[in-house]
Amino acid sequence: MNDSSSGTAAENNPFTNHQLPLGVRLYLNAARIVFRVTGWLSPRLAGVLALRLFMTPPSFPIPRRELKLREKADVKVLEIDGEKIAVRSWGKGPTVLLCHGWGGRGTQFYALIEALAEAGYRAVAFDAPAHGDSSGKRTNMLKVTRTIAGIREREQPIRAVVGHSFGCGTALLAIDRYRLPSDKVILFSCFTDTLWIAEQFAMAFSIKEPVLKAMRREAKRRYADQFDKPWDWMDLSPVNTIKKVTGDLLLIHDKHDTEVPYRHALKLKELAPEIQLLTTERLGHKKILKNRACIDACITHISSE
Repeated sequence: MNDSSSGTAAENNPFTNHQLPLGVRLYLNAARIVFRVTGWLSPRLAGVLALRLFMTPPSFPIPRRELKLREKADVKVLEIDGEKIAVRSWGKGPTVLLCHGWGGRGTQFYALIEALAEAGYRAVAFDAPAHGDSSGKRTNMLKVTRTIAGIREREQPIRAVVGHSFGCGTALLAIDRYRLPSDKVILFSCFTDTLWIAEQFAMAFSIKEPVLKAMRREAKRRYADQFDKPWDWMDLSPVNTIKKVTGDLLLIHDKHDTEVPYRHALKLKELAPEIQLLTTERLGHKKILKNRACIDACITHISSE
């Protein structure tokens, strides 16, 4: 395991530190047994099965507060990279593109969306492939990044980009690979590298190192042609892609985040001291998205010259 997964990794795991429906928990327990058996018989086969699960996002019910916001949205379905992508927008003015996290939806940004519309911006939120109202059963950073590039072509010009968790990684990768505008960037609860994500996944499912390596190799083999040049796992990581941000960048991270620990924000800040870091306390990984002080900081950041 690399340095970023040491220390409190067992306690802070994005794959286990949130409430899951009973059916999902039972499925995950069964998956651990499958990996234990197949990993002993054939690490390569177990790696293929692990990749399949790694790319399958969980699904959660839509809270009532988001349903009300959905009713007010302008909705369209875009054909991008072989998937039907649900894209919603609110308000009029310069466009702000919102990139949600793993297992999430565009309307998880409901508090920020309402504030942006009130402040004279047009908030655009999409459901990533295999999420929300978009098509697909499995997805990954590469596919979501291509989706963002497709949305950018139809929604430009874009004034600002906002990401949350997994959405930070895809937004930064779109900036890196597809020149998504980066004059104003806001990242909530951003992780540092994809190797850490894969390692946390392996820990959550008791996957041994040979199986994890096989999963990584299978991903590179299967998706080798996703970009115009070869890629490695670290090429997809925010510690590298964040260097392509040319404008103002605001990190917002909670000290008590149990899914992406606060040390990730400190590492990113260390790599780029010019980054503005807003630290919160006791908001965790998701409540941070609706905190009034965080919302106000976002509006100020986007509006500043």
